[in-house]
This record gives sequence, structure tokens and C-alpha cells, in this order.
Amino acid sequence: MYKQELMFIVESILASNTVDEHIECAQKLSCFYKKKTMLAISADNEILVKGGVALSSSGAADCVDDYLRTVFFIKGIHKALTKLCTDFPERSINILYAGCGPYATLILPLLPLFDKERINAVLLDINAESIVAVQQLLAVIGLEDYQLQLIETDAITYTKPEGFTIDLAISETMHYALTREPQVAIMRNLMKQLTPDAILIPEEIRIDLAYTFFNHEPYLNNTSYEVKGYKKMQPYPKNVFVDRLFTINKEHLGRENHNSKLESRFYTLPADFSNQPDVCIFTEIKVFGDIELKTAESYITNPYCVVSMYNLIGYSGIQLVYDYCEIPQWTYNLALKE
Repeated sequence: MYKQELMFIVESILASNTVDEHIECAQKLSCFYKKKTMLAISADNEILVKGGVALSSSGAADCVDDYLRTVFFIKGIHKALTKLCTDFPERSINILYAGCGPYATLILPLLPLFDKERINAVLLDINAESIVAVQQLLAVIGLEDYQLQLIETDAITYTKPEGFTIDLAISETMHYALTREPQVAIMRNLMKQLTPDAILIPEEIRIDLAYTFFNHEPYLNNTSYEVKGYKKMQPYPKNVFVDRLFTINKEHLGRENHNSKLESRFYTLPADFSNQPDVCIFTEIKVFGDIELKTAESYITNPYCVVSMYNLIGYSGIQLVYDYCEIPQWTYNLALKE
């Protein structure tokens, strides 16, 4: 019964085209997880790892309520899986899902749409409670016959089995502006274990620098009230795009001598910044193909203010520094006026 209900929900997600439809079907998925399975999930088991903070089981579960993120990632992963099944019709598709949380939100709902012989997945999470919760969900929904391995481990240091060639690697462990959570550290580890033809999701994360008025930029606080009107949240009209700081994708992560610190060049600070007083980071995410999350369509693509230029009087330039060695964060260096 639950398997058929889940299939109906995910089919409605894949068929959704408007914001209202996205929200409605994502809410149904959230309700399915929370009310039909009745899992007890902790809010006090966050874990600090070398590369960020792994969310508590409760925090990871709450991500399903970031409605457009949930819908777009499920759509993107379905599109990637469909492509792989077409490209390799004679064998199963090997999936590695790093940071699955207690709901395995990005792969579990899609399972009923694929024959169990076609899916061979390894699901990782550092929280033992999340792994137990996924096991319970599989039993309750009736998905135990799928080829799934659930492993309690740190995805930043995990090494795949020698005979397991990854076709699709998934990790959505993100906070806005790539701060706090270990997305980049996990992606870097996964990238070292992928073949050139493997698909990495998200396919691309774009990080831009702009001078703007942060309080006037669109910002998603509450999906229940704000997502429906997100198209009305227009960018601040006097926003000044400065540069694309970097793009995280397979090409970027595959470069040699890449360390955990990324430094931009120095950018000139404007003499008159009254209309755009803040130095801000903007994020866009290409999930797969043409499926993308733009600014403020999700918590993870909210803008992030690095510093106000009112605090930089006496300086002529700024260099942005992103460091994910411990907890990912943005800092900056300044150039004095001559």
C-alpha cells in the first residue's frame, strides 16, 4: 500500500510544472515521510567532521520541506537515472548516495519507478540513527528487495569497494554559499573515485560575487509562505555583478594540486557604494541537465553577505577566500588605499 502511494507521489513530482504543483507534491512527500512512517528522529546528533558539520538526523529530515530543492533534485536524479538505464540497458546502475539522512529523500522515492534489477545503490550517512531510519522505511514501504547497502561512515573519507564502479554519485549536503556543511569536501572525495563517464549530482555549483544591498535581495526564510511568491522576489535592481568566483564540477574537482582553500583575485571596491553597500556571495545550482536552482529558490541558494563596505573605509580592494578545511567559511583580505 505504501509503495503504491509513494509511486503516485513521485510521479506527481516528475509531472509537476508550476510552482504551485511543485509545492503541493513536495508537501505530500513530506507528509508521507512524517505521518505514515512515524519515525522518531533526534535533533541533537550533529557531528563535526573535517570539512563541515553533518546535520542532525532531524535537521536532515527537515530538508524535505525545502520544497523546490526537493522537487528539482528528484527530477534531476530521475533524469540522470533514466539516461544511465538507456545507455547501459544490459546491467544494473551503480549509485553512491553520500549523506542520505533518515529519509534518503533523493533516491528512495524513485525506487518504485525502476526495476529492482536495475538499481544497485550504496547509501552513506555518518549518523547511525539515520541509517536505522532508512532501514525501517524500506521495510515499511516494501522496498527491501532492492539492492541497497546502508553504511554508517564519514563520506569525506569513505572509499568505495574495489569492484564497485560508480555510475551516479549524489551528495546534497549544502548550506547557502557553501558554508557550514561538508558539500565540497564530500564531492572532492567522491570525484577521486569516479570514472570520466560517471554522473555527479549536483552537476555544477556556481559561486558569484556581487556588490549589492543585502537586505533588499530575495531571501527564502519560510517555504510555507514564501515559495509560492518567490517569482515576485526580484533581485535588487542596483545589484552590481563583479565576477564568477568559481564553479564546482567534475572538471574543477579533478584538477591536480587542488587544496581546501580557494582564493580570488583582488577586486576594486567602489568609491561610492551608497546603493550597494554589501559584498555578497550568490549561488546557483545545476542539478542535472536543464534542471537548476536559482537565487533564493531554496535555502541553499540564498545570498550570503560577507561584509559591509561601511566597515572597509580606507581600503581599495578585496580578495575573497573560501576555506573548507574545517568548517567551510568565507573570509577576505584587503588592499590599502595608496
